[in-house]
Amino acid sequence: MKPKHFDVLIAGAGPAGTACALALKSSGLKIAIVDKAKFPRDKVCGDAIPTNALRVLKNIDSNLAEDFKTYFNEKNTIRGSRLISPSRNFFDLEFVNSGHAATRLNFDNFLFQLVKKNVPSVSLFENCELKNVSTNDICVTAETTTGTFTADVIVGCDGAHATTAKQLSGFKVDKRFYIGAVRSYYKNISDADDELLELHFLKDYMPGYFWIFPLGNNLYNVGFGMASDQVGIRKVNLRESFHKIIAQDKILNSRFKNAIKTDDTIGFGLPCGGRKLKISGKRFMLCGDAASLINPATGEGIGNAMISGRLAAFQIIKCFANKNFTASFIKNYEVELYGKLYKDLRIQHMLQKVAGNRPWLVNFALNQVSKHEFIRERVRKFF
Repeated sequence: MKPKHFDVLIAGAGPAGTACALALKSSGLKIAIVDKAKFPRDKVCGDAIPTNALRVLKNIDSNLAEDFKTYFNEKNTIRGSRLISPSRNFFDLEFVNSGHAATRLNFDNFLFQLVKKNVPSVSLFENCELKNVSTNDICVTAETTTGTFTADVIVGCDGAHATTAKQLSGFKVDKRFYIGAVRSYYKNISDADDELLELHFLKDYMPGYFWIFPLGNNLYNVGFGMASDQVGIRKVNLRESFHKIIAQDKILNSRFKNAIKTDDTIGFGLPCGGRKLKISGKRFMLCGDAASLINPATGEGIGNAMISGRLAAFQIIKCFANKNFTASFIKNYEVELYGKLYKDLRIQHMLQKVAGNRPWLVNFALNQVSKHEFIRERVRKFF
């Protein structure tokens, strides 16, 4: 069969890919989005939606943000985080603007439907997995499970195990910049505030934390994650440790006494920021998890994914206006993205490493945050 040709090929229909497509909605470009799943589909995640995700939608088009507020009914409002230190003291960090939490099954499908509704020039290909991708002076060629596509430019938004990142930029996992995590859904957890994200920093499992994130309607995303290099060095079994924490921690054990686990415990990897990678080149850009943009301190990646998708769209418009798809021209995307995100990602990575296996330091730091508004203002940037 003759390859299907498009101006823009977006690999992956998660937050990064949909943000890119939405930001191109008035460009007139012929866009294809390929995704290996059929929507709605689950995505293993902590399910916290940061305030900057809504800001990206608003910056693209204020009507998109209004749709989120008005029509996305499966979200839960989050007013802040409850931070529990290794000494088991805690305080509540109130957000400047409320965030949200929702299952990725619902949130990603909401974004997917926004693209269907608002991007007239898009073609959506579900159950279409990217297998091989290459670029040359003429085009991008992408081989998928449903056929071959060609395009003038490709945006890699295909997640933590991105084919685009491996084949176009030579990405390899570096455990110093990776987090391993597991997650389950629970009901009937006692003494939970349904507007607070709970982060438990446990002295035997650092750097990392155990979380309880309320999704509304008595449903909670519960998980545990650690820096992957420490998981390997200390031979931590994440699933076993997750269940051990619930069973043996004096505070958590009583709260889970009547809890009902509603699914399996699922593992996932988080490629984090904190170093500069090759995230662009001839006829390609990488976004979101494919570009390793996850916050190393919190494990949150949705906001940065959507920011990167929007910036990739801006670069695409420049590429077509200048008829220039060279690596040197597209590198403007990389420069702009790192200019916006790299400093914070680097600081977050350093904080993760400094905390390391030092519970006393985390106790001291969280104690200072709880006492001083000036410090709290700085910490709020990470949530």
